[in-house]
Amino acid sequence: MPQQVEAPLKENQEKPKPVLRQLKPSMEVLGLVAAFLVREKPFSEFRAGKLLSAIKFQISSRSHVAMLDGNTLIGYCGWLPITSTLGEKWIANKAELKPVPIEAADAVALTIVSFTSRQHLLPMIRECRRLQPNRRVYFKRDRQDSPAKKGSVLNRQS
Repeated sequence: MPQQVEAPLKENQEKPKPVLRQLKPSMEVLGLVAAFLVREKPFSEFRAGKLLSAIKFQISSRSHVAMLDGNTLIGYCGWLPITSTLGEKWIANKAELKPVPIEAADAVALTIVSFTSRQHLLPMIRECRRLQPNRRVYFKRDRQDSPAKKGSVLNRQS
């Protein structure tokens, strides 16, 4: 496969800003997202079957947001449609997540978040919130550089 080369910027020309989008389902996209996620913990330590199943579901159901800088993936957020009852049990470590049909979901679980630079996080979260208005969002955060955190927030949109 030929290597992509970016055209040099002209004088006084700014580099295009990263863009947010939902990726089209394909085996290539599944591999691209998987390779991006496993570059660091905690995803590098996940069992391949569970991680790939989650990514495949998120991409095929459009339950994700990707941030791209040109053709380079620099951020990914993915969620599962769930019920609030399941979300409460999940954050209490009393249930395993399983997606429900979107028409039965009154909440989502934000399950995968990864980015190359902290400055990319807030725009991705804002886009996730825009795509899931008026739903409770459940999350568990497990990062190497900060204490674990779990909880939920009501995503109010007018």
